[in-house]
Amino acid sequence: MKTIAVLLSAAFALPSARAALINLNFTGGITPPQQETFVRAAGYWNSVITGYDLIYDGYGVETPHSLQITVSVPVIDGVGGVLGSAGPDTAAYYDDNPLGQPTHALWYADTGSMQFDSADVDWMIGDGSFYGVVLHEMAHVLGFGTLWEYNNDVNNTDYDLYVAGSGQYTGPNALREWRAEFSQPGAAFVPVELGGGAGTADGHWDEVDGGNALTGILDPGGKDLRDELMTGWATDLFFVSRTTLGSIDDLGYAVDYSKAGLVPEMSSAFYLGISLVLLRRRRGRRM
Repeated sequence: MKTIAVLLSAAFALPSARAALINLNFTGGITPPQQETFVRAAGYWNSVITGYDLIYDGYGVETPHSLQITVSVPVIDGVGGVLGSAGPDTAAYYDDNPLGQPTHALWYADTGSMQFDSADVDWMIGDGSFYGVVLHEMAHVLGFGTLWEYNNDVNNTDYDLYVAGSGQYTGPNALREWRAEFSQPGAAFVPVELGGGAGTADGHWDEVDGGNALTGILDPGGKDLRDELMTGWATDLFFVSRTTLGSIDDLGYAVDYSKAGLVPEMSSAFYLGISLVLLRRRRGRRM
Protein backbone atom coordinates (compact mmCIF):
# COMPACT_ATOMS: atom_id res chain seq x y z
CA MET A 1 0.00 0.00 0.00
CA LYS A 2 1.32 3.44 -0.91
CA THR A 3 1.37 5.94 1.96
CA ILE A 4 2.24 9.59 2.44
CA ALA A 5 3.31 11.31 5.62
CA VAL A 6 1.42 14.39 6.77
CA LEU A 7 2.18 17.20 9.19
CA LEU A 8 -0.83 16.59 11.45
CA SER A 9 -2.03 14.49 14.36
CA ALA A 10 -5.18 12.31 14.80
CA ALA A 11 -7.14 9.51 13.08
CA PHE A 12 -10.21 7.26 13.00
CA ALA A 13 -11.61 4.01 11.58
CA LEU A 14 -14.64 3.14 9.50
CA PRO A 15 -17.83 1.16 10.22
CA SER A 16 -18.47 -1.12 7.27
CA ALA A 17 -19.54 -4.75 7.09
CA ARG A 18 -15.88 -5.70 7.45
CA ALA A 19 -14.43 -3.31 10.00
CA ALA A 20 -15.12 -0.44 12.34
CA LEU A 21 -13.88 2.83 10.94
CA ILE A 22 -12.59 4.83 13.88
CA ASN A 23 -10.32 2.91 16.21
CA LEU A 24 -8.95 4.71 19.26
CA ASN A 25 -5.63 4.05 20.97
CA PHE A 26 -5.47 5.81 24.35
CA THR A 27 -2.11 6.73 25.84
CA GLY A 28 -0.80 8.94 28.61
CA GLY A 29 -3.04 8.12 31.57
CA ILE A 30 -6.36 9.36 30.19
CA THR A 31 -9.15 9.34 32.75
CA PRO A 32 -12.42 7.42 32.19
CA PRO A 33 -14.50 10.62 31.69
CA GLN A 34 -11.99 11.84 29.11
CA GLN A 35 -12.01 8.49 27.30
CA GLU A 36 -15.80 8.42 27.29
CA THR A 37 -15.96 11.69 25.34
CA PHE A 38 -13.62 10.39 22.64
CA VAL A 39 -15.54 7.11 22.42
CA ARG A 40 -18.87 8.91 22.03
CA ALA A 41 -17.46 11.24 19.38
CA ALA A 42 -16.02 8.30 17.46
CA GLY A 43 -19.39 6.59 17.75
CA TYR A 44 -21.08 9.57 16.12
CA TRP A 45 -18.71 9.60 13.13
CA ASN A 46 -18.93 5.82 12.85
CA SER A 47 -22.71 6.17 12.64
CA VAL A 48 -22.36 8.82 9.92
CA ILE A 49 -19.92 6.84 7.77
CA THR A 50 -21.52 3.67 6.45
CA GLY A 51 -18.91 2.57 3.92
CA TYR A 52 -16.32 3.79 1.44
CA ASP A 53 -16.24 4.36 -2.29
CA LEU A 54 -12.74 3.18 -3.20
CA ILE A 55 -11.44 -0.17 -1.98
CA TYR A 56 -8.29 -1.07 -3.93
CA ASP A 57 -4.88 -0.24 -2.51
CA GLY A 58 -3.08 0.92 -5.66
CA TYR A 59 -1.80 -2.57 -6.45
CA GLY A 60 -5.21 -4.00 -7.34
CA VAL A 61 -5.78 -5.60 -3.93
CA GLU A 62 -9.14 -5.12 -2.23
CA THR A 63 -8.23 -3.78 1.20
CA PRO A 64 -10.58 -2.65 4.00
CA HIS A 65 -9.84 0.81 5.33
CA SER A 66 -9.19 1.51 8.96
CA LEU A 67 -8.06 4.63 10.76
CA GLN A 68 -6.10 4.37 13.98
CA ILE A 69 -6.28 7.47 16.17
CA THR A 70 -3.78 7.79 18.98
CA VAL A 71 -5.27 9.92 21.75
CA SER A 72 -3.30 11.55 24.55
CA VAL A 73 -4.08 14.11 27.23
CA PRO A 74 -0.69 15.26 28.53
CA VAL A 75 0.19 18.17 30.78
CA ILE A 76 1.20 21.00 28.43
CA ASP A 77 0.89 24.49 29.92
CA GLY A 78 -2.30 24.72 31.97
CA VAL A 79 -5.70 26.25 31.32
CA GLY A 80 -5.77 28.96 28.69
CA GLY A 81 -2.52 28.19 26.87
CA VAL A 82 -1.96 25.68 24.09
CA LEU A 83 -5.04 23.47 23.70
CA GLY A 84 -3.34 20.81 21.58
CA SER A 85 -3.40 19.49 18.03
CA ALA A 86 -5.26 16.98 15.88
CA GLY A 87 -5.14 15.67 12.33
CA PRO A 88 -4.04 12.74 10.14
CA ASP A 89 -0.44 11.51 10.41
CA THR A 90 -0.44 9.33 7.30
CA ALA A 91 -2.75 8.75 4.38
CA ALA A 92 -3.16 5.73 2.11
CA TYR A 93 -3.93 5.61 -1.61
CA TYR A 94 -7.02 3.78 -2.86
CA ASP A 95 -8.64 3.56 -6.28
CA ASP A 96 -11.58 1.94 -8.03
CA ASN A 97 -9.88 -0.60 -10.30
CA PRO A 98 -8.53 -4.05 -9.36
CA LEU A 99 -6.48 -4.04 -12.58
CA GLY A 100 -4.48 -1.00 -11.56
CA GLN A 101 -5.94 1.42 -14.13
CA PRO A 102 -8.19 3.59 -11.98
CA THR A 103 -10.69 6.10 -13.24
CA HIS A 104 -11.01 7.53 -9.75
CA ALA A 105 -8.51 7.61 -6.88
CA LEU A 106 -8.23 9.28 -3.47
CA TRP A 107 -6.07 9.45 -0.38
CA TYR A 108 -7.78 8.23 2.80
CA ALA A 109 -6.55 9.06 6.28
CA ASP A 110 -4.73 5.98 7.57
CA THR A 111 -3.32 6.96 10.97
CA GLY A 112 -3.57 10.06 13.10
CA SER A 113 -3.37 11.53 16.56
CA MET A 114 -5.27 13.83 18.88
CA GLN A 115 -3.55 15.58 21.76
CA PHE A 116 -5.16 17.99 24.24
CA ASP A 117 -3.76 19.69 27.34
CA SER A 118 -5.14 17.91 30.40
CA ALA A 119 -5.99 21.15 32.22
CA ASP A 120 -8.01 22.45 29.28
CA VAL A 121 -9.73 19.07 28.87
CA ASP A 122 -10.83 18.98 32.51
CA TRP A 123 -12.24 22.48 32.20
CA MET A 124 -14.05 21.73 28.94
CA ILE A 125 -15.58 18.52 30.35
CA GLY A 126 -16.88 20.53 33.29
CA ASP A 127 -18.18 23.25 30.99
CA GLY A 128 -19.76 20.78 28.59
CA SER A 129 -17.84 21.92 25.50
CA PHE A 130 -15.35 19.08 25.09
CA TYR A 131 -17.64 16.81 23.09
CA GLY A 132 -18.04 19.40 20.34
CA VAL A 133 -14.32 20.08 20.27
CA VAL A 134 -13.53 16.38 19.86
CA LEU A 135 -16.18 15.93 17.14
CA HIS A 136 -14.68 18.87 15.24
CA GLU A 137 -11.10 17.64 15.51
CA MET A 138 -12.03 14.07 14.52
CA ALA A 139 -13.51 15.49 11.33
CA HIS A 140 -10.10 17.01 10.60
CA VAL A 141 -8.51 13.63 11.21
CA LEU A 142 -10.96 12.11 8.73
CA GLY A 143 -9.69 14.59 6.18
CA PHE A 144 -12.01 17.58 6.44
CA GLY A 145 -9.77 20.52 5.59
CA THR A 146 -6.65 18.39 5.92
CA LEU A 147 -6.88 16.12 2.86
CA TRP A 148 -8.84 18.43 0.58
CA GLU A 149 -5.77 19.62 -1.29
CA TYR A 150 -4.31 16.13 -1.64
CA ASN A 151 -7.46 14.95 -3.36
CA ASN A 152 -7.15 17.25 -6.37
CA ASP A 153 -6.66 15.76 -9.84
CA VAL A 154 -5.41 12.45 -8.42
CA ASN A 155 -4.23 10.27 -11.34
CA ASN A 156 -5.31 13.01 -13.75
CA THR A 157 -8.98 12.82 -12.76
CA ASP A 158 -11.14 15.93 -12.53
CA TYR A 159 -12.08 15.40 -8.89
CA ASP A 160 -11.03 18.77 -7.48
CA LEU A 161 -12.01 19.53 -3.91
CA TYR A 162 -10.04 22.64 -2.93
CA VAL A 163 -7.08 24.76 -4.02
CA ALA A 164 -5.14 26.43 -1.18
CA GLY A 165 -5.79 30.14 -0.86
CA SER A 166 -8.80 30.12 -3.18
CA GLY A 167 -11.52 30.16 -0.53
CA GLN A 168 -13.59 28.04 -2.93
CA TYR A 169 -14.47 24.43 -2.09
CA THR A 170 -15.82 22.69 -5.20
CA GLY A 171 -16.31 19.08 -4.10
CA PRO A 172 -19.56 17.98 -5.80
CA ASN A 173 -21.40 16.48 -2.83
CA ALA A 174 -20.79 19.34 -0.40
CA LEU A 175 -21.58 21.86 -3.13
CA ARG A 176 -24.87 20.12 -3.92
CA GLU A 177 -25.86 20.22 -0.25
CA TRP A 178 -24.69 23.82 0.18
CA ARG A 179 -26.94 24.97 -2.66
CA ALA A 180 -29.99 23.21 -1.24
CA GLU A 181 -29.40 23.46 2.50
CA PHE A 182 -28.38 27.12 2.76
CA SER A 183 -30.48 28.50 -0.13
CA GLN A 184 -27.55 29.13 -2.46
CA PRO A 185 -28.93 27.67 -5.71
CA GLY A 186 -26.52 29.49 -8.02
CA ALA A 187 -23.37 28.95 -5.97
CA ALA A 188 -20.29 27.73 -7.84
CA PHE A 189 -18.45 26.80 -4.62
CA VAL A 190 -18.78 26.52 -0.84
CA PRO A 191 -16.97 29.49 0.77
CA VAL A 192 -13.91 28.50 2.82
CA GLU A 193 -12.36 30.52 5.65
CA LEU A 194 -9.25 32.50 4.68
CA GLY A 195 -8.84 34.35 7.98
CA GLY A 196 -7.67 33.26 11.40
CA GLY A 197 -4.14 32.30 10.44
CA ALA A 198 -2.53 28.87 10.19
CA GLY A 199 -4.75 26.09 11.51
CA THR A 200 -7.93 28.01 10.70
CA ALA A 201 -7.58 29.35 7.16
CA ASP A 202 -8.13 26.93 4.25
CA GLY A 203 -9.66 24.27 6.48
CA HIS A 204 -13.11 25.46 7.61
CA TRP A 205 -16.34 26.88 6.24
CA ASP A 206 -16.28 30.66 6.06
CA GLU A 207 -17.52 32.98 8.82
CA VAL A 208 -17.52 36.72 9.48
CA ASP A 209 -15.91 38.83 12.22
CA GLY A 210 -13.96 35.95 13.73
CA GLY A 211 -17.14 34.14 14.59
CA ASN A 212 -18.51 37.04 16.64
CA ALA A 213 -21.42 37.86 14.33
CA LEU A 214 -24.15 35.96 12.54
CA THR A 215 -23.55 35.26 8.86
CA GLY A 216 -27.17 35.57 7.79
CA ILE A 217 -26.81 32.26 5.95
CA LEU A 218 -29.47 29.94 7.36
CA ASP A 219 -30.37 26.28 7.00
CA PRO A 220 -34.05 25.24 6.60
CA GLY A 221 -34.45 25.21 10.39
CA GLY A 222 -33.15 28.77 10.77
CA LYS A 223 -29.76 27.79 12.16
CA ASP A 224 -27.03 30.26 11.20
CA LEU A 225 -23.87 29.00 9.49
CA ARG A 226 -21.84 30.59 12.28
CA ASP A 227 -22.90 27.74 14.57
CA GLU A 228 -22.01 24.91 12.19
CA LEU A 229 -19.53 22.39 13.61
CA MET A 230 -16.86 22.88 10.94
CA THR A 231 -16.62 26.67 10.86
CA GLY A 232 -13.42 28.28 12.12
CA TRP A 233 -14.71 29.46 15.48
CA ALA A 234 -16.74 27.61 18.08
CA THR A 235 -20.07 28.77 19.51
CA ASP A 236 -22.30 27.86 22.43
CA LEU A 237 -24.49 25.40 20.50
CA PHE A 238 -23.40 23.62 17.34
CA PHE A 239 -25.03 21.66 14.56
CA VAL A 240 -23.66 19.37 11.85
CA SER A 241 -24.79 20.40 8.38
CA ARG A 242 -25.51 18.22 5.39
CA THR A 243 -22.84 20.32 3.68
CA THR A 244 -20.20 19.06 6.12
CA LEU A 245 -21.37 15.49 5.59
CA GLY A 246 -21.14 16.17 1.86
CA SER A 247 -17.46 16.98 2.27
CA ILE A 248 -16.94 13.67 4.07
CA ASP A 249 -18.76 12.09 1.12
CA ASP A 250 -16.38 13.92 -1.27
CA LEU A 251 -13.46 12.34 0.61
CA GLY A 252 -14.64 8.90 -0.51
CA TYR A 253 -16.96 7.76 2.26
CA ALA A 254 -20.58 6.69 2.03
CA VAL A 255 -22.45 8.79 4.57
CA ASP A 256 -25.83 8.75 6.27
CA TYR A 257 -27.14 12.28 5.69
CA SER A 258 -29.90 11.74 8.24
CA LYS A 259 -27.23 12.18 10.94
CA ALA A 260 -27.00 15.89 10.12
CA GLY A 261 -28.67 18.35 12.50
CA LEU A 262 -28.36 19.67 16.01
CA VAL A 263 -26.00 17.69 18.24
CA PRO A 264 -26.97 18.94 21.70
CA GLU A 265 -25.02 16.54 23.88
CA MET A 266 -22.14 18.22 25.71
CA SER A 267 -22.17 21.31 23.49
CA SER A 268 -21.79 24.77 25.01
CA ALA A 269 -19.55 27.81 24.93
CA PHE A 270 -15.98 27.09 23.89
CA TYR A 271 -14.38 29.92 25.81
CA LEU A 272 -13.57 31.01 29.37
CA GLY A 273 -13.42 34.77 29.35
CA ILE A 274 -10.44 36.79 28.20
CA SER A 275 -7.84 34.15 29.11
CA LEU A 276 -9.24 31.72 26.53
CA VAL A 277 -10.32 34.05 23.74
CA LEU A 278 -7.70 32.65 21.35
CA LEU A 279 -8.94 29.13 21.93
CA ARG A 280 -12.17 30.00 20.14
CA ARG A 281 -10.26 29.58 16.90
CA ARG A 282 -10.34 25.98 15.68
CA ARG A 283 -7.05 24.18 15.94
CA GLY A 284 -7.20 21.47 13.28
CA ARG A 285 -3.95 21.32 11.32
CA ARG A 286 -3.52 20.61 7.61
CA MET A 287 -1.20 18.51 5.48
